[in-house]
Amino acid sequence: MAEPILSHLQAWASPGVAVRDIFGLSEEVQAEAGMGLLRGPHHPREFAQKLYAFEALQPASAAISASAAPEPYSLQWFLDIENHRHSRHGRWIARLLEFAKHSGETLLGLGHGLGTDWAQYARHGASVIVCSQSMSQLELVRRNFVLRGLEGRFVHAMPTRLPLESSSVDVACLSSLHHGIDHPETVIDEVYRVLKPGGKVLAVTPAYYDVDFWARVFFFWSRMLRPKKRRPAIDPAHRASALQLRRLFGRFAEHRVRKRQLRRSELPHVWRWLPMAVMSRLMGRVLVLKAFKPLSAALAPSETGKEKGPRTPARPGP
Repeated sequence: MAEPILSHLQAWASPGVAVRDIFGLSEEVQAEAGMGLLRGPHHPREFAQKLYAFEALQPASAAISASAAPEPYSLQWFLDIENHRHSRHGRWIARLLEFAKHSGETLLGLGHGLGTDWAQYARHGASVIVCSQSMSQLELVRRNFVLRGLEGRFVHAMPTRLPLESSSVDVACLSSLHHGIDHPETVIDEVYRVLKPGGKVLAVTPAYYDVDFWARVFFFWSRMLRPKKRRPAIDPAHRASALQLRRLFGRFAEHRVRKRQLRRSELPHVWRWLPMAVMSRLMGRVLVLKAFKPLSAALAPSETGKEKGPRTPARPGP
C-alpha cells in the first residue's frame, strides 16, 4: 500500500526540498539544525522517519528504531504520529485547538504538516477543507484522511488567493503561519474574507520568547564555556510574540493567546525542578491564538460583499 508513496517521494530533487514543501523549513534552516540525514543519497524510509519526527513534535535528536517503526505512510504510521503528538507533551493540543467543538461546521486547514490535527476535526464531525500550495503535502494529508476513513476536500491553491466563497467557513485552523510565507498578513486577510461573521480562527506559530531566548538572557556566559547545542533552528522572523500575534490579527476580536509545548529536558538544569505547567506557559515554544471575526462584519458590504465568489478556480488535489 505504501510503495506508490515511497516511489513518489524519491522523485523529489532532494529530501530537503520535500521538507521545505511539507513543513516550510528552508534547507538553510535544516542545515543549521544538523539535519544532515536529509541531504545527499538517502533511503525513502529514512526520509519518512524525519517526517515522522517533525509531525510527532519529537526533538531532532530523537531516534526512531527502524525495526520497531511501522510501514511508512501506512495507517499505523499515521496513528503512531498522532499518539506521539497528542500525548504527554502535546496534551494541550486537543484542548486549545478544540477538536470536539466543531461538529457540523466547515473548517479550513492552512499551513504545514501531515494533517494530523485536521483529521481530528473530521473525526469529530466537521467538514474539513485543506488548502495548500504544495501538491506533495496535499497527497500525504489526503492519504492520512483516506486511511482513517475520513472525508475531506483537498484544494491546491495559494494561501493568499483561496478559491473559496466569502463568508463560507465557520473555523480556520492555521499551522506554522510564518513558515515559507513572506507576508503572512495577506494570508490573514484571506482567512478574514472566507470566515463567516462570528467565525473563529485558531493559529499556531513558534514563540519568540521561548526557553532558548530566556536561556540566552539568563545564562549568556554559558555560550563561551561550552559548544553550541544544535537543535531545529527557526528564523526569528518566523517567530512571534503574543503582542505581535494580536497585532497581526488586529481585524479580529476577542483575542486570546496561550503559550505551550516544552520538555523538561529542554530546560537549563537549574530550572528543571520548577513545575512544568508553569514553565510551559512562560517559556513554551508555541503560541496558540484564538480570535473571532466580528459580527459587525456582516453589516459592512465593502468588506464582505465586494467579492462574493472565489478568488481563483479551484484546482483538484492529488
